[in-house]
Amino acid sequence: MNKKVSNFIDFNGKKILFRRINGKHWIGIKSVCEALNVNYNRQFQQIKQDPILGPAFANKQMQVPGDQVRNLACLPEYLVYGWLFSIDSKSPELLEYKKEYYNVLFNHFHGIITRKAEIYSELAKAKKKIDELETKLNEVPEYNEYNLTKMQYARLWKNLKDTSEMAELFDDDDF
Repeated sequence: MNKKVSNFIDFNGKKILFRRINGKHWIGIKSVCEALNVNYNRQFQQIKQDPILGPAFANKQMQVPGDQVRNLACLPEYLVYGWLFSIDSKSPELLEYKKEYYNVLFNHFHGIITRKAEIYSELAKAKKKIDELETKLNEVPEYNEYNLTKMQYARLWKNLKDTSEMAELFDDDDF
């Protein structure tokens, strides 16, 4: 059975062409411009002149609807989203994309800030609990004895290690 693989994404009733090459997705610029109702020629020129997008721009062979293969101007996927955000146009389709993009950015960064604040709060609560427990445990004589014995044990291991290293300095073969 011959199964045909589509290399496009439906967006606003239009097809955005892409192709995966060596693990990297390349997106057809013209199909994006058509889906967002922005001027392709203007965007093509701006991409070529951009110091980041220009060097990444490439022509790639892509399957277009109707079983045709064409060379299309493409950008790697990781640059497409930022490029779209940089387009200056009153296109309603683009403005809708930008609104959604603002929300995505806000949710991402606000989520990081909020999560970090939650972690700091949890850390403060845990530290307070540790301090309270330690205060209570310090009132128990066995706990103090436990800590002293633990420190003595660590010192003895250190002394044993130091003694072993000294013994190696005075190996019998050296005399």
